[in-house]
Amino acid sequence: MPAGLGGSGYMALTFETAVGTYLPPTTGGTVFIPILDESVAYQEEKYLARQIRQTTIAHDAKPSYYSVSGDVTLEVDPTFLPHLLYCSRHTIAKTGAGPFEYTFTPSSAGSTSTAASGTVQRTCSLAFIRNGVGFGYAGCTLGGYEFTIEDGTLRMTAHVVGMSEVTPAGLGTPTWTAPNLYGAADNAIYIAAAAISPTFGAADVAHNGFTFSSNFNAEPQNRIRTDRSASYVSFGETEATYDTELDFLDKAEYDLYKATTFRALRSLSTHGGATFAAATDAVEITINNSFYETYEVNLGGIGDLIMAGVTGHVIGIAGGNPYQIKVKSAVTIT
Repeated sequence: MPAGLGGSGYMALTFETAVGTYLPPTTGGTVFIPILDESVAYQEEKYLARQIRQTTIAHDAKPSYYSVSGDVTLEVDPTFLPHLLYCSRHTIAKTGAGPFEYTFTPSSAGSTSTAASGTVQRTCSLAFIRNGVGFGYAGCTLGGYEFTIEDGTLRMTAHVVGMSEVTPAGLGTPTWTAPNLYGAADNAIYIAAAAISPTFGAADVAHNGFTFSSNFNAEPQNRIRTDRSASYVSFGETEATYDTELDFLDKAEYDLYKATTFRALRSLSTHGGATFAAATDAVEITINNSFYETYEVNLGGIGDLIMAGVTGHVIGIAGGNPYQIKVKSAVTIT
């Protein structure tokens, strides 16, 4: 086989009906998701026998427990985003008759679960075809993710944690749709006082980049059994943060930082400046309650703009959700 290029490969996602039971990309309902790059891989630390036997070098090696982890980076497309968010620690709601509106809020589940249908958390089987060779990973979930507006385009990095590696029985036949991305004229940032349902005014036009991150602290759990793969994937504390840079114009938000005043923030991606309600496809990330963890303003070089570097920490709010992600899409998940 000749050397291959990344562009010849592809990724396939299939919802599992039983946690960790691999389903190949020939399975009905499989989606083929366009990505920018990926680093999902088999992870194992071999056992070395360091016996004291008149030498200072290990004398044997044994296979040890293993799991799967790595990142997938992609441009956000509402055709595929709901599938990815189903495979993470969320409570899910679905409304509408097409386009469909999906709402994802963080849950307190202690481990992964799945089902054959319903608006519930799922695990998935992932397949990556690299130079025509299939790599399959079972029991996969998103242990966290990042949404970033970079070069004017909304992107996502999905942090995958999985249970086992499998060689796919078949590689499937990809079908592709036209990209539906959010470019430089499609994104807006809003800031308001924290609330269960914040009231946002006009978009804030001073932001230069934005990243929202949620980390569920997922960990593969290995147990004593006749299998080296992970028994399941657990979740820990939810740590949600954001960071941004903006033109420094006054001390209004800086004073709120010093006072630990709680703030709400929203990132809205639609086409043509439409509201979420009016859009046929959209992505809306709303942080209902947060505080500024850092707010740095410094003088750079003589020709450098004076910018504020801000990081925020998302916290809970009584009677509501700390954050929610809403996706409007023509795709229906049953």
